Amino acid sequence: MNNNDILRRIRFILDFSDSKMISLFALTDVEVTREQISDWLKKEEDSAYQECGDTHMATFLNGLIIDRRGKKDGPLPEPEQRLNNNIIFRKLKIAFDLKDDDIIALLN
Repeated sequence: MNNNDILRRIRFILDFSDSKMISLFALTDVEVTREQISDWLKKEEDSAYQECGDTHMATFLNGLIIDRRGKKDGPLPEPEQRLNNNIIFRKLKIAFDLKDDDIIALLN
């Protein structure tokens, strides 16, 4: 699964509009356009498809954390330049305030 797939699935599961997606990026002081969001959400076969890079994905996940958990005092978190499944999972775990028992229950 690539960043675009993850972005698509999060948007679908949480029923986010384009405006909501843009606002999540804005929470981290990053400006994205509706066209960028639209191109990231397209399937790979579409000619307008654009790859969502690791930095943009990390920024989105940081915005999701801020949206769901609130902004921490101090500077905004710096987005990772390189993501892997463990980092993505950790950010989702933080955003949804999941404990070990919650994750086991989800997997069952």
